[in-house]
Amino acid sequence: MTEKVIEVKHISKRYGNKTVLNNVSFSVRQGTIHGFIGPNGAGKTTTLSILTRLVLPTHGETYIDNKSVNRDPSFNQRLGFIPAEPKFPSLSVEDYLLDCGYLRDIPREVVLRKLAGSPLSQFRHQNCHSLSTGWKKILQVFTLSLYRPRIYLLDEPFNGLDPSFRQDLFNNLKTIRDKGGTILMSTHILSDLQKLADDITMIKRGRIVYSGAKTPDIEKTYEDYFIEKGKGLFEL
Repeated sequence: MTEKVIEVKHISKRYGNKTVLNNVSFSVRQGTIHGFIGPNGAGKTTTLSILTRLVLPTHGETYIDNKSVNRDPSFNQRLGFIPAEPKFPSLSVEDYLLDCGYLRDIPREVVLRKLAGSPLSQFRHQNCHSLSTGWKKILQVFTLSLYRPRIYLLDEPFNGLDPSFRQDLFNNLKTIRDKGGTILMSTHILSDLQKLADDITMIKRGRIVYSGAKTPDIEKTYEDYFIEKGKGLFEL
């Protein structure tokens, strides 16, 4: 049986009287790409934030690499995280990457050599805040490439990327999986998940409605769970 390297067990999250997550449970197998699917506001980002301890659950437990996220400070030793909305300190690209390398014990010369050989080198002296959305996403991905984690939590990783970088990331995710890495990825691009994912979990209004092997047609499965017949958002 394949080892579970990410486990979410009976997680609930409430803000006052509002329940964002309601008894959420699922797991991610080692060496797989696991798609996390649901409409806006379903609870995907909250779940990923709980898995990185940016948000504490009201009830339940989460585990990364068999370590309790709530109780073991070393849970994130092999973890890499890309949030949906990039947030950076007011630093140049080079200084930001050097700081990230310092926190992961990566020698300064290694960081500078990798930066010099990447497309980001043209922005090395530019403030991270001034980068476009796409280049901020590339900076996030490049930061992970410095220390190559074995477990990845990715929240809308393709947002803002142009086709060439998007394809490059797509191929890299497959390579990570093929080399034994594990990826939990939230994305609205269901066609990508159809090609990439081994398993999927679907969440609706804070509750899991499906978790298991990738279905033959993820878009059809999404429609079955989430699209109310006869109701549209727009009338043009």
